[in-house]
Amino acid sequence: MELTARRQRLLKHVVEEYVKSAVPVSSEVIVRRYETDVSSATVRNELAQLEELGLISHPHTSAGRVPTDPGYRFFVEHLMDAESPSPGEQRTIRHQFHQVEPDVDRWAHLASSVLSNAVQNAAVVTPLTSSRARSRRVALLGVHDTVALVTVLLHSGAVRQQILHLDDSAGRDELDRIGNKLTAVLDSQTAEGVARTADGLSGAERAVAAAVARILEQADQQAFEEVYYEGVGHVLSQPEFTYSHKAVPLIQALERGPMVGQLLSQAFDASGVHVVIGTEHPLEQMRETSAVLARYGHGDDIQGVLCVLGPTRMPYGRAVAMVRFIAHVLDLLVAASVADGDPAYHVDHKVGTADASTN
Repeated sequence: MELTARRQRLLKHVVEEYVKSAVPVSSEVIVRRYETDVSSATVRNELAQLEELGLISHPHTSAGRVPTDPGYRFFVEHLMDAESPSPGEQRTIRHQFHQVEPDVDRWAHLASSVLSNAVQNAAVVTPLTSSRARSRRVALLGVHDTVALVTVLLHSGAVRQQILHLDDSAGRDELDRIGNKLTAVLDSQTAEGVARTADGLSGAERAVAAAVARILEQADQQAFEEVYYEGVGHVLSQPEFTYSHKAVPLIQALERGPMVGQLLSQAFDASGVHVVIGTEHPLEQMRETSAVLARYGHGDDIQGVLCVLGPTRMPYGRAVAMVRFIAHVLDLLVAASVADGDPAYHVDHKVGTADASTN
């Protein structure tokens, strides 16, 4: 079924009206506010087609429609209007950052507050931390005929281990051979690079490489144990979460490092602003929410993450624009501190302690 220009326009109306009102959108509302030259019957027919495409749904207690997660995704990728902060708002935000003591942790804390107030949702910001976990050496120790202990030495100097069950038994010489080969093949690779390499291997080599990828992924997620978050009240005031159990997973995510870490680490793999909508979340507990994320920092070595977190009924255009702008402001502040040798950029001691404990 073709998604005609009119249907795209109607989908845009449904998303924007529902985001604004939190009330299912009827054909009468669309005709009255947006499509004054089209009949309600025509709009109802077109909405039925959008529903058949899975882009909107029809709550059984209402005559109106609401966007589905695929509908929000199509909106974000094809229909969303740019909503850059106004010049006055940009000046105000820059002024706020220049007013605080030049310190990367203070900037991160301020960013969470500014972002939350700007978007009226929860905001999560991590302080700068060391770069992605990277493999330096892989070693295997036989525990049983088909069980091995996989040990990974990271470039940070940290050591991570995981028990791995193999399909076939492997002797000491074979385990040493696999460890030596993977040490050479996986050197300096991140979790994503190791996973791609594993796809090209077979047998025990593939299983061990996949285990190394999981170890690096866990190290990346645990790098986000310290986060600043603001705006939970904004989220709890949303109709979806008021007096509802749906708010519980969001609160748990903010309070538990590993859960929010798995979400935030996705920003490392994205270029620019990354949007995760509802059922796209890898964690089932987060599937009532959407997230807008971006990296900030200095090159590929020292980075942090900004995130807007709220219900899927989110003002995506505003959230994307604010995350992008504040990430840019933080990039400039960090770059200026690096260039000037400013003590604001005191990540050197943080890298040492963070790497030793989390990477």
